[in-house]
Amino acid sequence: MRRNQKVSRILAFLLLPVVLTGCVDSRAVTVRRTKLFAHKHNVKTETHPKTPGEFHCAANQNTFWDFKFIPTLAVEKTKMIKEDNWYSITVKVKHVTVETSLPFDMWLPENASDSVIAHEDGHVRICKRFYRDAAHQARKCGLHILGREFVGEAKDEDTALKLAINAANGEMLQYYRAKIVEPADLASAAYDKLMADKSTKLSVDDAIEKAIADAR
Repeated sequence: MRRNQKVSRILAFLLLPVVLTGCVDSRAVTVRRTKLFAHKHNVKTETHPKTPGEFHCAANQNTFWDFKFIPTLAVEKTKMIKEDNWYSITVKVKHVTVETSLPFDMWLPENASDSVIAHEDGHVRICKRFYRDAAHQARKCGLHILGREFVGEAKDEDTALKLAINAANGEMLQYYRAKIVEPADLASAAYDKLMADKSTKLSVDDAIEKAIADAR
């Protein structure tokens, strides 16, 4: 597996509608984790998506996946400064909701061999190993920004508010990538290299375990 050179498309929807609130919800951090399910498609009979996932298998670029991270924040506006045509807004994070998912698609050739399918399933298993910690890490992301203040500055109030939210979301996304996405990417890349090296003669199971160990 190699990293797609395109700009990261991890879906942190940083400009989601902002919820303004004056009190702290007792359920200050809510996490919704969608179970990973690998979809197997026939590349000849099903329409291939125009926009593939961020990550893909080095041996078969039609197998790809995305780690999605979608935060929604409830904030309290604690300060606003307006000078001429410039706004500076400070918000305090009162509640965090995070949705995580990991869509995984295999576009396999017709009559794909067992070895090809086993190799692609190896990527699924690697992603599952890291993704099973997604809810825990997403909650830590929320706790990391909960109660903190963030500042946004712009020529209009709405944009300044969104930029303040973006600053908070950006910190969460950076943490999630470091704990979940990047290690999974490293493990998948290592797995592809191990399987391509015929001199090692590793089984899929052994290659998975070694790749994960090397990535941590």
